[in-house]
Amino acid sequence: MYFRGAFNLDVKDQFNTMKNKNYILPLLCVGTFCFCQDKISKKNGEQFDAKIVEIGSSNIIYKELDNLDGPAHSLNKSEVYQINYSNGKTEVLGKYSNVEDAKNFIVNKINEFGIDRDNDNQRLQAEFEGDQIKINSINRKGRIVDEGDLWDLSKVVKFHNISARKNNVFYLNIVTYKSRKSKSELDKLVIKFTDYQAAVELLEAMKDLQVMLKKD
Repeated sequence: MYFRGAFNLDVKDQFNTMKNKNYILPLLCVGTFCFCQDKISKKNGEQFDAKIVEIGSSNIIYKELDNLDGPAHSLNKSEVYQINYSNGKTEVLGKYSNVEDAKNFIVNKINEFGIDRDNDNQRLQAEFEGDQIKINSINRKGRIVDEGDLWDLSKVVKFHNISARKNNVFYLNIVTYKSRKSKSELDKLVIKFTDYQAAVELLEAMKDLQVMLKKD
């Protein structure tokens, strides 16, 4: 009787141990799955979870979380603002990591190189009101001749490529929400520039700013 009871007890312990392992294993798998998630934030505002495979000099190689055994995908680093790794570290690939720095740069570039769309003798004067930017047209004396609307840079729908025109002028087109008289509507903000490189740098700063404002 003694040996029989000991045998039954041993079998029962083994059964309970196996049952506990069956419960623990799925939890460990879920924990591992969550732990392996990296988050990619693109400059166009898109964010998605992935598993980073490799970061090269110009491209980021990643796999989709629901298909880790599937093919790897490539993303140009110039399209990415930030990566949040599964270990808690963050890598900012964008040029700006501070909202105020980006805003100040945007204002300075517009004030220096921006001109009125219809009158080359009138320059632009930009200022921020919260997350919205107002771009006025001013005359040579610095007086406002055309007050601009408020444009929300946290809700940009699309950044267009810079358009070059004759007479060395360049246009930056941004589709976002315009506010006027307490009304908000989707429209296109057009900024006319006299310097191509300044327009490129302005576009980069606006893309970085949008990501930071969405994150906040």
